Amino acid sequence: MNRPEQPEPGTRPLDAAAIVVDARAILAKEIAGMEALAAALDGSLAAALAIIETRIVADTAGRRGRLVVTGVGKSGHIGAKLASTFASTGTPSFYLHAAEAAHGDLGMIQPGDAVLAISRSGDSRELYAVLDYCRSAEVPLIAVTAKLESPLGKAATVVLRLPEVEEVCPIRLAPTTSTLITLALGDVLAVQLMERRSFAEADFAAFHPGGRLGRGLSTIRRYIDEHGAETPSIAPDAEMATVIDAVARGRKGCVVVLDPVSGALLGIITEGDLRRAYAPEMFRKRASDVMTKQPVALPANALVRDAVALMTERRIANVVILDGDRVVEILDTKDLMQRGYL
Repeated sequence: MNRPEQPEPGTRPLDAAAIVVDARAILAKEIAGMEALAAALDGSLAAALAIIETRIVADTAGRRGRLVVTGVGKSGHIGAKLASTFASTGTPSFYLHAAEAAHGDLGMIQPGDAVLAISRSGDSRELYAVLDYCRSAEVPLIAVTAKLESPLGKAATVVLRLPEVEEVCPIRLAPTTSTLITLALGDVLAVQLMERRSFAEADFAAFHPGGRLGRGLSTIRRYIDEHGAETPSIAPDAEMATVIDAVARGRKGCVVVLDPVSGALLGIITEGDLRRAYAPEMFRKRASDVMTKQPVALPANALVRDAVALMTERRIANVVILDGDRVVEILDTKDLMQRGYL
């Protein structure tokens, strides 16, 4: 059978306007798939949530189960992402490759766990070993599939049914719309579990110590533990030459003015204060003459994100950090930027 002639790759002229029109049409089809998913949701969603919640609540011995997500192919890739989402939002979870499960990894599933198996057709042979194991070990199985009468659908404790949707690829075969709605359904489960557990920003920070999100949600005290250095300070009667030297040596663009007896914070002198104070008689002044009294300060148990927001709102480059009445750090926008907090 002769195939129709196709242009050589890279030789078809690009029409920018037509490409945008085509892209919007593709997205419209995927949006239709999402709408079909929303319409297909039913009471099985609550049943699935109940299973997961029952399994992750610690028993009297302090043990709690995990949500084991499994699948193969594109469903497996979606499953791996969802396992990561569950784990990072407070639902203990990991991904188990269905093909590896049949070669010893079934031992990763413990009696207190629940399994979330993903397969659009529900007939992926690699899943059979997982289905049999869940049945024999009495591990509840949540299926995400479009086929209720498939082996996966029949073996499941609860079925989260995927609607039949049209794939948006030109040959209507490559998983596209179907993987999108599968991912969205998993996100629905993860978000609803977060809401039911009242998962807060502090919890999120505990699971995300790395990256900008985690760094911003970490406490300033933790920042000090990792990056803190000696805070540049002077007495209120310090001469201007001493002030300038302290600002330069401190490398934060400022210096705090402390009571020489109690160590209490009296003020701050920034490079901006020095510029504003510049005059022929400047070197006859003392630190207390040019300092800004009552500088912006935060407690050490505040979040780094709070400090960044405060500096942005006030349009300032530094925030003094206090542990009680004691100055323990000066946060500087330049340092925060270099360390990935901004």
